[in-house]
Amino acid sequence: MFVRFSDIKMYKKLIISFIAISIIPISILGTVTVIHFRNFALESSAKEVYNNLNSAKFQIMKVTEEVVKIADKLMIDQRLKELLLYRYKSPIETFIKYSQYKEIENYKTLFANAIAHIRIYSENPSILENGIFYKVKDYIRKENWYRTAINLNGFIRWELIYQKEDIYPENYFSLVRLLRDSYNESFGVLVINLNKLELKKILNNQSFDTFLIKDDGYIVASNNESLIGTTFPIDKLKIMQPNGYSLKYNNKDYRIFGTYLPLAGYNKDFYLVSMVPLDYIMREPYSMFRFALSIIAITIGLSIIFTLIFSKNMSKRIAILNDVVDEISHGNWDLEFSIPGKDEIGELAENVKNMARNIKMLNELEIKQKEMKLKILTNNLNPHFLFNTLETIHMMAICKEQWDIADITLKLGNLLRKIIEFEGKPIKLRTELELIKDYLKIQKYRFEKIDYRINIYEDIEDLYILPFLIQPIVENSIIHGLEEKEEKGMININIKKEEDKLIISVEDNGVGMSQQEIEAIFNTEDLSGKRIGIKNTMERIKLFYGEEFGIRIQSEEGKGTKVDIVLPYYMLKGRDKYVQSINS
Repeated sequence: MFVRFSDIKMYKKLIISFIAISIIPISILGTVTVIHFRNFALESSAKEVYNNLNSAKFQIMKVTEEVVKIADKLMIDQRLKELLLYRYKSPIETFIKYSQYKEIENYKTLFANAIAHIRIYSENPSILENGIFYKVKDYIRKENWYRTAINLNGFIRWELIYQKEDIYPENYFSLVRLLRDSYNESFGVLVINLNKLELKKILNNQSFDTFLIKDDGYIVASNNESLIGTTFPIDKLKIMQPNGYSLKYNNKDYRIFGTYLPLAGYNKDFYLVSMVPLDYIMREPYSMFRFALSIIAITIGLSIIFTLIFSKNMSKRIAILNDVVDEISHGNWDLEFSIPGKDEIGELAENVKNMARNIKMLNELEIKQKEMKLKILTNNLNPHFLFNTLETIHMMAICKEQWDIADITLKLGNLLRKIIEFEGKPIKLRTELELIKDYLKIQKYRFEKIDYRINIYEDIEDLYILPFLIQPIVENSIIHGLEEKEEKGMININIKKEEDKLIISVEDNGVGMSQQEIEAIFNTEDLSGKRIGIKNTMERIKLFYGEEFGIRIQSEEGKGTKVDIVLPYYMLKGRDKYVQSINS
């Protein structure tokens, strides 16, 4: 459910505001910083690795170029050709011939750093194997490198060869070539094994696993012996990217950097590749990030503590002020309170205190004004009723027996006594109804054609109401509704509770009123009209119970009038509560 920001408590608003203006920017700054340093670390590592790779690339190309030159010289060496094609008759003859040929030994001596072995495999069955010359055996004929050399017919090819002829067989990155003359006559297959120690020395200048790899992913040389002869998932499209690419290899994250290394020969596409662990590259950024995160956490923690203290202090003062205003709204204007501080909250507290004093003074003045106005309104009850009653008594004394005169005189006395005793204070509804009954009996003596009925629909006679609220309405019904009617008149008084209101209805079947007359009663400010009783009663109700209560009139000419007195039920349950509600 959506909650408006203005509905959130001040304490929570301060926390949310702090998060918005502090934690979020710090988090964004930290993220941007980490990304920046990560990219910087990648660029720095890439620059360092590529410098080393280019250096290793230059050295490997230099070694391989020397080996290619040797292969070219041996290709055109006629003495070597004769030595390999000659049919030897005895081992002594073979030994003498071999001892006269020193070129290969010289190459091995001159290029000892680059070359481990120079081997030539010949189909001549009369030669003797001496570590340089080897007879081609069946297992050699089945080797891929040997068949490839034959098929390439003199083109150079670079292969990783496992030399079974050695006492301790090993893998060598080797140049392989079919030796043939200009007449396309072959006289052997040349294999020059590169010096593993030299290659490893070159690659050892790298701080990480570095290897020479064919374009099909086959590793032919490395500073990590366990990688030689394995296949690596090289991505030739990404390997040349300036910052390399990421790869998960053997369940570990690496950054792969590589450079193209062309070699002379048929399969010239090689790559020199370094695998740098990602955690090694990110060690500085992560270290810096952890340090920055610690500083940020400490800063945010201290900020939150100070914000909580500040917001709690402010919300506490606002809560006190809110309680004070709530008490004042319920009529407690003498409340003593103190809110320390000279800021806006402190100033507001002083203003609230002054406002309470002013409201108390205004309320006291208003109560006095209401009391004065009520006395005026109460004293304005129409006195002609008393004179008419006395006139009736006079006529009855002439026309009727004494007990009727005594009865009406008694009821008149009751009325006069109640008027003097009540003085505008609340009375029980039962007492008000007794007064109305006496009044109606007197009126019935005057007008025999008038009858009445009082209906109470609930046990509500013990409610307290202002005195003489019903009498002026009944009087108005008789004088202005029934006196002018020739037929018998009827007054019905119905009292009932509707929701939270008490409704006292006075209904007659008199001559009624027009809509203009009804509007005149509510709209005019002049109290000297012929229906002053209704106007006074309406004013009294509004003064004591509020503007939302008062009188409702329904009337139709020739059919009668219904007047509803509408009072607040909850204010009538007890005299003390009633008086307290009026004062508040």
